[in-house]
Amino acid sequence: MKIYISADIEGISGVVNNSFTMPQGHEYQRARKLMTDEVNAAVKGAKEAGASEILVNDSHGPMTNILIEDLDEEVVLISGDKKPLGMMEGIDSSYDAVLLIGYHSRHNAAGVLAHSYHGRVISEIKINHKIVGEFEFNTLVAGYYRVPVVFVSGDDVLAQQVKAFDEKIENLIVKKAISRYTAESLQPKKVHRLIEEGVYKSLKEESNNLTFHSIDGPIELEITFLNSGMAEYTLLIPGVELIEANKVRYIAKNIVEAYKMRTALTTLAAYTL
Repeated sequence: MKIYISADIEGISGVVNNSFTMPQGHEYQRARKLMTDEVNAAVKGAKEAGASEILVNDSHGPMTNILIEDLDEEVVLISGDKKPLGMMEGIDSSYDAVLLIGYHSRHNAAGVLAHSYHGRVISEIKINHKIVGEFEFNTLVAGYYRVPVVFVSGDDVLAQQVKAFDEKIENLIVKKAISRYTAESLQPKKVHRLIEEGVYKSLKEESNNLTFHSIDGPIELEITFLNSGMAEYTLLIPGVELIEANKVRYIAKNIVEAYKMRTALTTLAAYTL
């Protein structure tokens, strides 16, 4: 069994504000260790379920957060930014399942550190008129390769979004949001045990009934930016259409093209900061 893990940091237990998520933050080094430990717990559960190959993709910010020297020695790690597929770099049809560790809710939700890929640029993303965040978009990218997402960990607000998308996905709440920058977190050792058990369960009990999520045909991508200047600058890309002062639309041939276009549009818009 071959397993793919995408790991973010905002959904890690104990991570509650930007001092944990930014390299210059005074809690950042602690957060890196907390993130690495939760990934290791997922790896342990996957190996106990029979995984023989595990790829981990560091998916937060600079994407150099996971401490490779502390990672399970059987794991291969992708780190570094400017990846063609970003948070889903390395995914292909050879994988049996995807695990999303340390994820968070989408922008404009009441979750801890909620955002959609770039909190200072993107207000909302829609795929074929449905609002999506990182969890949904990344799950659809996995589905393009016919690989199911079977386990997600993060806060309780993300859990609600996961359940609305597919209630069959194993869904672990490691902290409950009190506000955007405050949470009630489970102790890490308990979280590690719960992740290990949850991953094992998701891979063993669902092994004969794994469902991937895909969208056939053209994809209508809509992105609402935080201001009109950001939207206007993305019009440098042919095919991008301005539909409101701060909203653009692009018709992609498939979800992977839409994902790459989202990255390109976000990068352009960020230049106006």
